[in-house]
Amino acid sequence: MFKTLKTLLAGILAAVIVIAIGASVYTAFAAPGTNIFSTQSQTASNGNGSGGNGGNGSGTGTSVLDIPASDLSTEESAALLFMREEEKLARDVYNALYTTWGQQTFTNIASSEQMHMDEIKVLLDRYGLTDPALDAGQFTDPELQALYTQLVAQGNLSLADALKVGAAIEEIDIRDLQTRMAQTDNADIQQAYTNLLNGSYNHLKSFTSVLLTQTGETYQPQYLTAEQYQTIISSTQNGQGTGGQGQGGGQGQGGGQGQGGGQGQGAGQSSGTGLAQADLTAATTIHGTVVSFDQMGLSLTLDDGSAFYVQLGNTRYSQSIGFAPVVGEGVTVYGFPGDQGVYSAITVTLDSTAQVYAFRDAATGQPLWSGGGNGGGGNGKGGGNH
Repeated sequence: MFKTLKTLLAGILAAVIVIAIGASVYTAFAAPGTNIFSTQSQTASNGNGSGGNGGNGSGTGTSVLDIPASDLSTEESAALLFMREEEKLARDVYNALYTTWGQQTFTNIASSEQMHMDEIKVLLDRYGLTDPALDAGQFTDPELQALYTQLVAQGNLSLADALKVGAAIEEIDIRDLQTRMAQTDNADIQQAYTNLLNGSYNHLKSFTSVLLTQTGETYQPQYLTAEQYQTIISSTQNGQGTGGQGQGGGQGQGGGQGQGGGQGQGAGQSSGTGLAQADLTAATTIHGTVVSFDQMGLSLTLDDGSAFYVQLGNTRYSQSIGFAPVVGEGVTVYGFPGDQGVYSAITVTLDSTAQVYAFRDAATGQPLWSGGGNGGGGNGKGGGNH
């Protein structure tokens, strides 16, 4: 009997140890700020999330490594190297300004910028490019080095100046990403740039919101047009993860960072293309020329010469309706700014044939592809803590 009791107690003790270990592992994986995505494939597969104070919408749920590589031009190589350092510039400036002012927004968004750097690094490795990133505050590109010095000095003048520096950096980032998006036809690079754009839209809204609440001052755009800036700022803001654009079964970080809290590492699963929240009161008509078509969206040069990206939504649906515009084709797009600042098409009309392709219901903005709001297209969710 004693032997049986001893065996029973040993079994209970073993079970307790297993439970304790499991709890420790869960805690490590669930803790805010813990990066559990250690491989390149996982790093490149981020679920969208937007947080109220520095939220990062930095992914689409599909790894860029799941998209076939293409030939890389000299221009595309230079763009990747530049964007790697430009994301680093944002991270380094925000870390420096956090040291000066202790404003949590800076450290939150700096963490997001590190994720952006990591995503570009995946592409550098894929295409065999030498990483230009140096130590903090040091840059290979002399213009970025000078800009870093200038921005840190300006941001050290006051908290208001620091927040304006943050907003200006995001404006520059958005402008540069849109320009480079229009200069590449590589689907993997386009997806990475889209991920970074989504994050920058949220970061710009965060900096301008904190500027208003902390100082009462309304930010005035310095690098974007007033219309572009207003489109981004007026898009839906919230403190929860929203609308991952994933295609396929990607699983990744929902980098949403909530106000007053640390960085969330949500398990942002996506099984399809995310749905932009429809606000038809902001719907507009734009016209431009097709630069590239990646099945999920159009890169355009608008009539005013600016680069612009239009999200279509679902690859299979585009194929099913025979939508296949060619480079150089003129198009008229009726659409609206989605909750991540990405412009979503309701209809696209080809200038050459006057044929109209419908992607969303003109009355409600809901997608026309199979599954509607939740089926087929699926929502990627970034589990940002706030």
